[in-house]
Amino acid sequence: MAGKNVNQKIRQNISKTSKTMPSAKSTAREKEPSAFAKHLPWVLVIILFLLLSLIYFPVAYQGKAPQASDIIQWQGAAKAIIDYNATHKDNALWTPYMFSGMPSYMIHFPNRYPFLENITKLTDKIINWRIFLLFIGGVGIFLLLRQLKMDPWIAFFSAIAFTFSCHWVGLLEIGHNTKFRAIMYIPWVVWALFRLKEKPNILNLGLLATFLITQLRENHPQITYYLYLFIGMFWIYGLIEAIKTKQLKKFGNWTGLLIIAFAVTALAVMNPYLSTWEYSHYTMRGGSTGLEKSYAQQWSFPPVEIISFIIPDFFGGINQNYWGAMPFTQIYNYFGIVVLSLGVIALFGKHKKFSLFLWIASAIFLVLSFGSFTPVISSFFFKYLPMFNKFRVPSMTLIMVQFIAVILAGLGLDTIASLENNSKWQKKLFTAFWISGVVFVLFLILGQSIFKGLPYTNAAEIEQYQRYNALAKLEELKSLRPGMLYKSGILSLLLLTVSLGICYLASAKKLKKVALVLLITLITFIDLYIYTGKHLKDLYPAEEREARFVAQDFDEFLLEDKDNYRIYPYNMGQIRTAGEWAYYHQTIDGYSGAKLKRYDDVWKIIQGDDKNYSEFYRYLNGVYEKGGVEIPTPLLDMLSTKYIIYPDSLPYAFLLNKIKPVFTSFSGANIYQNLTAYPRAWFVDSLSVIPETEARLQKMREPSFNPRSLAIVESKIDGVFKPDSCFAKETFFDLHNVKYDVATDKNAFLVVSEVYYPAGWKAFIDGKKTEIYPVNHILRGVIIPPGKHTLEMKFISETYKLSLTLSLVGILATVLLLVAGIGWEEKKKKLKK
Repeated sequence: MAGKNVNQKIRQNISKTSKTMPSAKSTAREKEPSAFAKHLPWVLVIILFLLLSLIYFPVAYQGKAPQASDIIQWQGAAKAIIDYNATHKDNALWTPYMFSGMPSYMIHFPNRYPFLENITKLTDKIINWRIFLLFIGGVGIFLLLRQLKMDPWIAFFSAIAFTFSCHWVGLLEIGHNTKFRAIMYIPWVVWALFRLKEKPNILNLGLLATFLITQLRENHPQITYYLYLFIGMFWIYGLIEAIKTKQLKKFGNWTGLLIIAFAVTALAVMNPYLSTWEYSHYTMRGGSTGLEKSYAQQWSFPPVEIISFIIPDFFGGINQNYWGAMPFTQIYNYFGIVVLSLGVIALFGKHKKFSLFLWIASAIFLVLSFGSFTPVISSFFFKYLPMFNKFRVPSMTLIMVQFIAVILAGLGLDTIASLENNSKWQKKLFTAFWISGVVFVLFLILGQSIFKGLPYTNAAEIEQYQRYNALAKLEELKSLRPGMLYKSGILSLLLLTVSLGICYLASAKKLKKVALVLLITLITFIDLYIYTGKHLKDLYPAEEREARFVAQDFDEFLLEDKDNYRIYPYNMGQIRTAGEWAYYHQTIDGYSGAKLKRYDDVWKIIQGDDKNYSEFYRYLNGVYEKGGVEIPTPLLDMLSTKYIIYPDSLPYAFLLNKIKPVFTSFSGANIYQNLTAYPRAWFVDSLSVIPETEARLQKMREPSFNPRSLAIVESKIDGVFKPDSCFAKETFFDLHNVKYDVATDKNAFLVVSEVYYPAGWKAFIDGKKTEIYPVNHILRGVIIPPGKHTLEMKFISETYKLSLTLSLVGILATVLLLVAGIGWEEKKKKLKK
């Protein structure tokens, strides 16, 4: 009987359950997302696009842009290269217009084969590439957060935090375009990296290779290097995770596919990187030692300035208001107090394992940015971390800190949004809110007095303003800086307090998830745009930017001289920057962080240093201070420097026998002709063998050095004599080809006033190849046999030709991976159906 009653109760319960439980069909309907939810990601991406279009409308659609100094200099340096590429089937590999001649690889070196980065050439007709790529970077972050299983709203928050970062827009302001472009593809590379780790398949392999190639082809190796450091860190994180979870097989598959992705990428980017790699061995960054340590560590980030992550104007912010320990800065390293606080929350929330990895990675990049401020650590990395010594500006690693910060912020916001009446979190957030509020009130009341004792300047700044008798201007700046710090601190603490209050309300279920995310996104936008909005204000239409390069009266005077010569703009920065002169003229000066090492050695002698006068100043000092002594300028002469442009009119012109004034411009440019400048080729009487670099340079420092009769070579050369009768004349000159008619009565040594670069230049006498010798450290020398001959020098790079073949193979392999991956995924979908 008892058993019967039990069975009856069970049947009754089942009956009740069947009435209250929804059917399978109704459950499916309830779980099926609404049309709005399905299209929400697209809606948010469109909102991001519209927001960028609205805020940066003049740049996006009206053709306006900043008049950035770096871009102006690049335009000058690249002019001859761009003109050559427009009129020839091949690419220019050499330019004679800057630093007396150098490879074009680090100036303007377009990829021969089109790829994904070329999309901006199409979109530029609709929206300016700057804003389009800012949007592309934001979409990359959106996809990356979605890959981490974040809600579309939270992914949108991180996209806003990334897109409106002060640093990225600041890069556009100062014209660091290649750096900006390379950064905007970092999120896409990391998105594909995470996809491949989760699903190691052919499609994701193809995607990773595609974005690695695209990012590398923006041609900023330093940004790529930091990205690869992050990938290496993530690989170690994946290894530790695989060991703990005993998933080494999957990890092995991922690692194998990673290796394939890097191999395919290496092939695809051989053009331009193989030529760049070859060139690097001859530059000031080349060799195993890399850059000089003191030069490489300029713009190290001072550890004390970490406080600017919280109060961005603590050290004055940017430009003339900045009074920190760096030489100067034009860009904020601020990524938002709200972003930073959410990153901290992520460390203690449901994503704490992955967040811990991201914090460790950030800490490593932050320490690397300290450079000279942490000499023991920086020396270790400089010596032992592969290729680290090839790069300068340690503070550049902070771009990875800012990139990681927006990921952490998304994870932190997801932690808050996912809380389900968690009393511990409510207490923590409530406490944080009150602490922040109290600090805000204290800062409001005491902030000005607390920071009153700061110096608001530094020794280097005082020295600079003293040099220009402008200490009154410095005092004016010092009086403004405390107010900037105070205002900046109030804003940061207010926004922090409000955001923590909102997070508390959400944890207490007083705010819904969407309201939480929208409010935090709005506050983050306000927080960032206060500083981001300071950039891209001074904009100029294209015609105004191009007007800068309209030929001036002094240009026209110089261009009237049809001889092949070089110029030396001496202290002419106020009229025209060093790189700009190359727009029209071959100059011995220029603007590049990757000069040929040999030329840099000699350039330091020409320009002078703390111990020695510049060569031209030494000449002027002799005339005006030593009773009219005209000290020779052998280095200027041997570089065929026919004209020297000087900002002042030199007095007592009758004292000047070596140079003579030939033109005075209304702009203040005074042109002096160097009457002792050599032609572009000449025979010498004798050779001096000096194999040691320092001894060679010391000899060239001496005013008694006469390159017209003596050539310094680096190894013994037999069988050359002083000619009794000789002749040399340049008959053809182009970027890749130079010809001379030469004649001599015996085996003689010809010096050619062109920069020595054995990786490209080849010499031919009457069509037969002959050796080029390094002469006077930077020039070329050739042995000319008796008789009349045609000497031809051609720029022929076998490395470049090989790079084109390898790149084509790599690009085709990537396309095949994508096609095969898509085909395989489609096939799997059909099989499932």
